[in-house]
Amino acid sequence: MKTSKTFWIVLAILPLFALVGKAQTAKLNLKESSILVKGTSSLHDWRCKTEQITGDITYSTNALALKDIAALELQLVVKSMRSIKENGNYYESGMDKNMYKALNAEKFPKITFTLIDISNLKTSAGKADFMAKGNLTIAGTQKTISFPVSATLTANGIVFKGTTTFKMTTFGVTPPRALLGTIKTGDEITIEFNAAFRNN
Repeated sequence: MKTSKTFWIVLAILPLFALVGKAQTAKLNLKESSILVKGTSSLHDWRCKTEQITGDITYSTNALALKDIAALELQLVVKSMRSIKENGNYYESGMDKNMYKALNAEKFPKITFTLIDISNLKTSAGKADFMAKGNLTIAGTQKTISFPVSATLTANGIVFKGTTTFKMTTFGVTPPRALLGTIKTGDEITIEFNAAFRNN
């Protein structure tokens, strides 16, 4: 019985050994990923999810731990961002149109993030925490931002989770208004992300 149990444990962790000491390339798995943008307004807090996201990464591991990230890029389609209620239902499209206008979506259809480097990397078996530094481009304006990230190695890729907060005006975006300006959106927004990459 004990031998059988040991066999199944070894079998379960065996795929992870394929990651040891190798450079991996992977693509974002949209079904397992999410990016949520949260903010405030003079009426109520708001949030929106992004339904079209693409991404690529090149990373390396050592002894079942993340060693380095050589490259990472994410692209979000602005017009795939949808305002949602607490129960997950969509708000009326008028709210989204105000957001697209504020982000100048016709001229700048995508928001992009390109990793520059990582620092303060702390690893354990299959997990890691670090500071990510990269260039975020919104509405044609690029700024360098830094934020904490947690990573988990899986049998077929890697998953990143984290949050970052900044002001829209930092990127030259005027916080959108509604109902003839009577509803004002707060300048500060928070992005919560869960980015799951699957090895090529």
